[in-house]
Amino acid sequence: MISAINRLKNYLTEQPNPSAAFQISRSYVSGIHFSRKERRFGGHFVLPLPPGVLEPSFDKKNIVDGAALEGKIREGTRRLRTGESAASLLIPESCLKVFVFSFDRLPASVKEREELLRWRLNKVIPVKPPDTRISYDVIKSDGQVKVFLAMARASVIQEYEKLLACCGMKVRAVGIPAPSLVNLLKGDQARNALIVNVEADSVSLLAVLDFEISLYRFKPFLPDALPSMLPAQKFETIVNEVENTVHFIEDREKKKVDAVWVRSAVPKSEGDLLAYVKRRTALPWRSFEPAGLPMVDAGDEQMLSPLIGQVS
Repeated sequence: MISAINRLKNYLTEQPNPSAAFQISRSYVSGIHFSRKERRFGGHFVLPLPPGVLEPSFDKKNIVDGAALEGKIREGTRRLRTGESAASLLIPESCLKVFVFSFDRLPASVKEREELLRWRLNKVIPVKPPDTRISYDVIKSDGQVKVFLAMARASVIQEYEKLLACCGMKVRAVGIPAPSLVNLLKGDQARNALIVNVEADSVSLLAVLDFEISLYRFKPFLPDALPSMLPAQKFETIVNEVENTVHFIEDREKKKVDAVWVRSAVPKSEGDLLAYVKRRTALPWRSFEPAGLPMVDAGDEQMLSPLIGQVS
């Protein structure tokens, strides 16, 4: 059996083969099927999750109500009608800890390289659970070596894998939404871009500079504050995170961000995030609006964007 961390490594370094992909978040589950033979999208679904079914975490049990979550996945798989069991899976970004480290060079030996990465990681997180695993991708750019590194607990990854297994699906790759959105950038859209992935409970930012992933930031909205958090407060937090990150890129990397691409899974009842941020700042905001899904409204297209980037 392929280990959980190998599946995560495959996600970071290779385009996974499964034509079906699922995303599980605190507030919804979604899925999509892409026919590579016909080069078109087939079934898809977005199903809401009641509060308390899932509590995403790096170091704690995530699935609170397994029966409710399994029921949603089974309903979704019936809608996909893929006839296949292999799938890729996007889990909440709070389940992983992701870093982009810079080095002048890396050792040629894989063993020495991983020792260096673990030493660097220990400086950031000195105490880790015993089942913690890492995977990484090496990016060479502008004479520097950057490493996109993800750290996860095997027990947490296995929770999600077992859930899909109960629904007849075998997980071949595990990842998080933000990196999948990079695949939706085309041509010069990807030279110096900031990708902003907004979920109901968090915002993550991924900088692509000179066509390479160069920075990752993640900010959760505190669970206890979510029920009383006004949409304007959430939107303002997002704007502040984006502005701070853009300023950091300009000061540290000496590069100008050409576009800020926003994917929002915020419920429509909370308002129009893109309209708010455009009023609030003069940054070059853009919205992910992937084409190719028949009879899907703009809201669902936004919700499905990470999965579209994952399979297409």
